Amino acid sequence: MISLRASAIEVAGARGEDARRTWRVCTVAVIALGAVVAAGVQRASHRYRLALEVQKYYTCLPFDAYLVDTAPTRTLSRGMLVQFVAPAKATLFTGAYEVVKLVAAVAGDRWRIVGDELYVNDRLWGRLYLLQRLGLRSGAMDGSGVVPEGSVMVLGTTPSSYDSRYWGPLPVANITGVAHVVL
Repeated sequence: MISLRASAIEVAGARGEDARRTWRVCTVAVIALGAVVAAGVQRASHRYRLALEVQKYYTCLPFDAYLVDTAPTRTLSRGMLVQFVAPAKATLFTGAYEVVKLVAAVAGDRWRIVGDELYVNDRLWGRLYLLQRLGLRSGAMDGSGVVPEGSVMVLGTTPSSYDSRYWGPLPVANITGVAHVVL
């Protein structure tokens, strides 16, 4: 009888030791996983940021929020959304905020404004609806050119967008990231 009790106690003790060992292994695994997740979040928070539409009356795109990837961009192409620091001549309606717009033309692309309409590579982009608001007469912006090396034309898709059609090509150095639509 005593040996049965001793055996039962030994078995229970062994089970308890196994349980403690399992608990220790799980605890170490959870701490290691937490450290990996924390490191990933830290790295992601340096690379990505949330950008919100700040222009209330002169919106340029039909979106409200963007996830901006701040990793250096090797190649910019037409159709990309980019966030940039607006040059001084582009802050009339936006202030000194970083703004998100669409890359509509890259270095070497041709643009022209005729009859208050902007064409990029001979395709109509849109009218210049803000001329009167800017105190300019119809035809005042008419002209043509080629986007210089190291620059892009950034445009909005809404009629009230204050963009490169009014203040010219944007230096690529002003671009702070590639934006992706969230809302």
